Amino acid sequence: MIKLLLFLLGAIVITGCATVSKISRSGYEEATHKVLSKNGNIQLRSYPDLQLVETAMNQGDGGFMRLFRYIDKGNSKTEKIAMTTPVFTQKHEGNETMAFVLPASMSSNDVPEPLDENVQIRTRPTGLYAVYRYSGKRVDGGSNKAKRELKSWILNNGYEQLSEPINAYYDTPWTPPFLRRNELLIRVNKKQKTKD
Repeated sequence: MIKLLLFLLGAIVITGCATVSKISRSGYEEATHKVLSKNGNIQLRSYPDLQLVETAMNQGDGGFMRLFRYIDKGNSKTEKIAMTTPVFTQKHEGNETMAFVLPASMSSNDVPEPLDENVQIRTRPTGLYAVYRYSGKRVDGGSNKAKRELKSWILNNGYEQLSEPINAYYDTPWTPPFLRRNELLIRVNKKQKTKD
């Protein structure tokens, strides 16, 4: 009887966590993209130009609250801007940045200027990305398995790596790790065949 009660309690907790995770993720617009192919945990995606609001992560608060203040009226139009997913982080030449994707309905002319000089608006241009999806704890640069398998896929499928790995996080920090959606993205380009 006790085993049955423990099993039922466990099932209720897992179902509740899954429901919370689904609600927290599904309430937000996801960055527009098209899946071109899929192989297990790996996808090849095409992304259009993405309008980003970005900040360095080495300035005290990790960057999240700086970006959140921007979408919560901390901009030149004192306009509230909808939160989207994912939150991107990336290291480049020793610097680490965090970025929110602005809603697809906002054209570049609609994007208000940040009031904080440590926040910038930029456009990530259209491109192809190899993407590895995984759950669990957020790991800077993705898990070793994700990096290894993604780089192997890129090499074995005739692509070349054009960017450092980009982390994409879709869930709140309080989402149980086994329910989280994390991704590692690398911008790629099809290798040109050389003529002999």
